[in-house]
Amino acid sequence: MKRKNLYWLFSVTVVALAVFGIYEFYNAKAYRRGLEDSYNRAFFELTDYVDDIDTLLAKSMLATSAGEMASLSQELSVQATAAKSCLAQIPQTDVPLDKTEKFLAQVGDYTYTLSQNIINKKAISEDEYESLAALGSYAASLNNALADIEQRVYRGEIHLGQDAKVGRNGVVYAADGDAFSAIEKKIGEYPSLIYDGPFSEHIENLKPKLLENKSEISKDAAAKKLAEFLGTDAAFLNFLGESQNSSVPAYMFRGMRGKTQICASVSKQGGYPVYFLGTRRIRSETLSVEDAIAKAKAFLSEKGFDSMKESYYEKKDGVATINFAYQQNNVICYSDLIKVKVALDDGEIIGMEAYGYVMNHHQRDIRTPALAKQDARSKVSSRLSIDTVNIALIPKDSKREVLCYEFKGTFGDKNFLIYINAETGVEEDIQILIESPDGILTI
Repeated sequence: MKRKNLYWLFSVTVVALAVFGIYEFYNAKAYRRGLEDSYNRAFFELTDYVDDIDTLLAKSMLATSAGEMASLSQELSVQATAAKSCLAQIPQTDVPLDKTEKFLAQVGDYTYTLSQNIINKKAISEDEYESLAALGSYAASLNNALADIEQRVYRGEIHLGQDAKVGRNGVVYAADGDAFSAIEKKIGEYPSLIYDGPFSEHIENLKPKLLENKSEISKDAAAKKLAEFLGTDAAFLNFLGESQNSSVPAYMFRGMRGKTQICASVSKQGGYPVYFLGTRRIRSETLSVEDAIAKAKAFLSEKGFDSMKESYYEKKDGVATINFAYQQNNVICYSDLIKVKVALDDGEIIGMEAYGYVMNHHQRDIRTPALAKQDARSKVSSRLSIDTVNIALIPKDSKREVLCYEFKGTFGDKNFLIYINAETGVEEDIQILIESPDGILTI
């Protein structure tokens, strides 16, 4: 009787396992099919978006009015953003599609810049038309290559999901990586685009102005410079390695300054502190923000950062973070930015970030504004009740600096900063000042 029960239990178990195995098999198959369908859908949409980009670029070659160019650039930006999203959903290839990604990032941005030039009465140059034509040629080649892959997907020669392989870290690679890498090879060299936008080619190649002609130092010399800057002993600093993923190659350190643990970096050229951050428990606040600003200004002056003017600040978890910008002959240079962190329990300087200063600081040849202050004031909306006026160099997305009148004032219950180009009278930017008990920030 026991033997029959065991036999029955064994049979039931075998059948259950078989059913479960079949279920899992078909479930996995359905999952793979669904995954492939999602990859295919993203790819087909990518092909449609690139086709639209190809058409829009052809139209932009003949656009002469500001309204038409602005409309085309806006549509190009929408299509390019959607295409980038689709590209990110498709399995990767062994050869990264860097040129394709860069193209999608630049195409809307570049045409937007051209539309702004037309709005500001600046004609599109022959060089800019040549760059636009190069983008159009790239779009046409990309469109043809994607259309070819699309047909192969339809014929079942390429399976984006089903036959894909999984590499290290779970990265999914397309089944036929050669078909995708051929896109990069077929298109050839991507044109270098230098323009007034955030994806301009020159931004990738910017060098730190503060470090020009400075000699490279050893990590030991950097440790000594950092120890002197922090007011500690180099013996308390441990070398962590070199940072090569930045425009400012640096030595990385960790160590102690009294009871405060410090992480810091020092530029390999010249040995300038790029940043440091201290970590310790902050006791109850005893200092005001005004006290913190005074201590931060004294610290910067002591360390050789002269003519720094405080602007905005944020208070959080017992620490005040204050932004300072360099001032040359009463002109605020907002690119030369340093952030200083002050502990509000005892005024200790527990952090500094000087990347903007290191990248941009130099003595500028600042010309007298071509536009009189009163003429610039007339360009500001009459709705703004103006409190103060400054002269400032503000950075554009392209990192180009523009000399402006900075008008600070109120409208309704909000404070604003309006920047009027001191050469042309063009309204360059509008910022809202967000003021609260925890800080003053701009948006």
